[in-house]
Order: sequence, then C-alpha cells, then structure tokens
Amino acid sequence: MLIGYHGCFDWIHESPVRALRILEGEEEMRAAVTAWYRVALSNSAVVARRHMELQTAFETLFLANQWPKQAAMFANVDSLAHHFYFSPGAVEIASDLIARYSGAECAKPEVSDLVLLVGNPGWREAIFSVDSETQDNGESA
Repeated sequence: MLIGYHGCFDWIHESPVRALRILEGEEEMRAAVTAWYRVALSNSAVVARRHMELQTAFETLFLANQWPKQAAMFANVDSLAHHFYFSPGAVEIASDLIARYSGAECAKPEVSDLVLLVGNPGWREAIFSVDSETQDNGESA
C-alpha cells in the first residue's frame, strides 16, 4: 500500500487514452490557462494574408474541439493595429498555433475594443460575464 499517493493518479482512470499519450510523451499535461494572448502582425504579414491563415487554423482547432464556449479569437477594432486576441479557453486549444505566430501574453482586452472572428454566439456571456457582473455591482475589475 502506498501512503501519501491517494488521488495523485486519478486522472489516469478518468481518461486512459490521454494518460497513455502523456506517459508516452506525445502530449503534455497542461494546467488551466487564465491568461489572454495577443498576436501582432505587420502590414507585410497582413498583405501576405497571414491573418487569414491564422484565423483558418484557429477555426479548424475550434471545430475539432467541439466549439468550446470559453474559446474565441478576436481582432482589435482598430484595423490599423493588426492585433489578434485569444481568450484563455482559446489558448488551451491553440497554444502551439499562437506560439507559431509569436503570440505573447497580454492584459485582458476591453470587450468594446474587440470584434469576434471565431467563437460561439454566447461568447460575451461565456468569456466576459465576470466583468459585466462586477460592473453591474459598481465595482471595478
């Protein structure tokens, strides 16, 4: 009997196929992501349509992961900036893609500064609901 290990390996029983992949080094265990990420593209990258490649690749991941409510990709309202934002849920499913485009952790953007590119119809409530609740109570976020 092992003492002190109770519950440590429960995750293996919850998803044995994923556990096997992790143990074989094909997949890493990841902690829940709470940070937002931003990809900034240059004018020349936009002319080369890299923003469309990024959006299409994210959309493919989004659909393959069964439309997670907390995952969304946004563009900045200021079209001259070429900034693309990924919610924490999006980072969970697309961290490799974001890294490939040199994405960096950033502050949570203001919802009024964003345009949804890929996400669910209820994205505002799913991703920004905590902010709206604190604003409704007169508290600052």
